[in-house]
Amino acid sequence: MDFNIIAPMPVSEVELIASNIPEDDHPDWDSAATYDQGARVISTLSHRIYESLVDNNQGHDPLGDDGSHWLEISATNRWRAFDQRRSNTAKQADRITYSVVPTQDCDAIALFGLTAGTVRIEVWDGAARIYDRSFAMADTGHVVSAYTWFFGGVVYARQKVLNGFPGYIGHRIDITIDATGAVAEVGHIVMGRNNLLGRVRNRPTVQFVSHSRKGYDDFGNEILVKRGSTRKVDLSLLVPTHQAQRVMDIVAEVDGLATAFYVSGDAPSFGIEGLGFVDDHSQPIDVAGESVFPLILKTLK
Repeated sequence: MDFNIIAPMPVSEVELIASNIPEDDHPDWDSAATYDQGARVISTLSHRIYESLVDNNQGHDPLGDDGSHWLEISATNRWRAFDQRRSNTAKQADRITYSVVPTQDCDAIALFGLTAGTVRIEVWDGAARIYDRSFAMADTGHVVSAYTWFFGGVVYARQKVLNGFPGYIGHRIDITIDATGAVAEVGHIVMGRNNLLGRVRNRPTVQFVSHSRKGYDDFGNEILVKRGSTRKVDLSLLVPTHQAQRVMDIVAEVDGLATAFYVSGDAPSFGIEGLGFVDDHSQPIDVAGESVFPLILKTLK
């Protein structure tokens, strides 16, 4: 198995040129309006949602507020697919569409937190469509017997990774997330350059990490507070020693960014894929040839 990381490119108003999701979650902030405590507004400059913390809130711009008048809630629905979080999903009835024009070479895309029957990726060079692929999101990995084949229901994959398409600077990439008859969702989209780091050594570890907590009610009874879960992936890579600097440069490039990682090759992924960040990386060097590089990644909720 080969281990890959997608170095994410920024997606701002420059790159995102169209979407069928309107940015109308709440009224746009108006300097002349007076807001009561709990009222919500959006800013189409920051693409964020804000909630008023006080009554008679007038003339205080959320963008320059120090937290006295406004609480930042989240990205707007249209921009949640690019806010470095998976659980805060963008939603739209039937389908979601995004059109992105890369400002750097972009040959890979990863979509997380999906609710979709199909995902379609198109690439346009001017008026010419040069790439067009659709992917059915039904996950047959949940079929483990004849019974589950006939009666287990349809299970849909929650993520999709694709690389090798011609997303060069100036091309338009159209993304369609289709859930006809239901609500389409996507938690986060990573677009950027694919990087192969090395070969995965045997016995990587994928650890389930629960963030739920035990609490107590007013009578001292135990209650469980569900807070979701993440995964910790601990693996070692075989890398030609002369490529050690290249690997370290890639790790430094994605530091602090929501990054897509996955394995490629003929073997199953074994759960070694997700949206996360590099938590630890060391490079003991074997000058004779191949070096073994330990790598720890943690996924994002």
